[in-house]
Amino acid sequence: MMRAAFAVLSVVSGLCSTARAGEALPPVDAVKIAREIRPVGKVPALVCAVVTKDGVHAIGADGVRRAGEDAGVTVDDRMHLGSCTKAFTATLAAVFVAEGALRWDSSIGETVGLTLPDIDPAWRPVTLEQLLRHRGGAPANADPKAWDAAWNCAESPSACRAAFVEATLGKAPVGIGTYAYSNQGYAIAGRMIEVVAGEGKDYETLLAERVLAPLGIKRFGFGVPTKTDAASPVGHTEKGLPREIDNPNAIAPAGTLHMPLGEWARFIGFHLGARAPAPLEGAARELPKLHERSKDAPYEALGWKSATRPWGGNVLTHAGSNTMWYCVAWLAPEKGFAVLAATNQGGDAAAKACDDACARMIEAVSKPAAPGPEPADPAASQPATTQK
Repeated sequence: MMRAAFAVLSVVSGLCSTARAGEALPPVDAVKIAREIRPVGKVPALVCAVVTKDGVHAIGADGVRRAGEDAGVTVDDRMHLGSCTKAFTATLAAVFVAEGALRWDSSIGETVGLTLPDIDPAWRPVTLEQLLRHRGGAPANADPKAWDAAWNCAESPSACRAAFVEATLGKAPVGIGTYAYSNQGYAIAGRMIEVVAGEGKDYETLLAERVLAPLGIKRFGFGVPTKTDAASPVGHTEKGLPREIDNPNAIAPAGTLHMPLGEWARFIGFHLGARAPAPLEGAARELPKLHERSKDAPYEALGWKSATRPWGGNVLTHAGSNTMWYCVAWLAPEKGFAVLAATNQGGDAAAKACDDACARMIEAVSKPAAPGPEPADPAASQPATTQK
């Protein structure tokens, strides 16, 4: 669900006065932005934020957790990230690459294929990087029988994922090297990580231990947010009807993560270049690879889409939706900031509300900050030492 995000952000395509990385951003009234855009967008709730590598610069929320009820949404509520989970999966892969347990060119054959002798042989040379770039030949749509089995699987997430991946790899890949957006490809990549990690740990546990915990992200979960915390927003259909449903555990690496925007901001800050905690120092060295755009359209990165914008230079973006929620992230590492927006409704109106909020925040960031008062004593504004 990237089309709307790329289209709506053209309203600020002419802005190019944003601060450079390291410069202070001007104030942004994210609360006002959420309050003004949500009613126009006709979505139950809207949460939006401006983020720098130092943390949340501005955040605001408006609306209700469930249509027709009074409980208001807060900035601390869990929002479903949908396919924005993919950037987390790519980052988890970077952890294992940095440790030497994986390579970006590690193949299906030398990982998952070791325990699945009956996979179609054409899958064996497909690499981790190809899967994370949606160029590994994974189908855009899951095999119907495999999909039904995933929905009905009552075993552990890892067991359900293993069965789904085995069924997917039992059929020939399509167009290896050609871009085809695929949740199935990320399920395979997640299974590759499980296999090399060993110890019987599933993707969900590995992501929690190796990425989320080091970043200080504590309030997260997989699937419907209310199953983790009853006091959470509820998803809504495009027509605004409350509905609690999510994709099966088998494709969690592609899109079932949820967390508050303030927690998501910690992950975004890492991708903006924040100082990495010790367990993620290796992954931080892999950021150039994660952000590297492909040579061919649509110029995707690993877990991200890439684009060029006057307001941000080379930017990263991704949207996520399980059709009951919608969120989007735009990162401008060269400028040192990002904008996030999320709503508890799916569909085009939800996408537009989030994109409009992002456009407003980018517009606010692009306004030069008002000059501060001159210090009474010029020496007062000088550093205490000239050491560098």
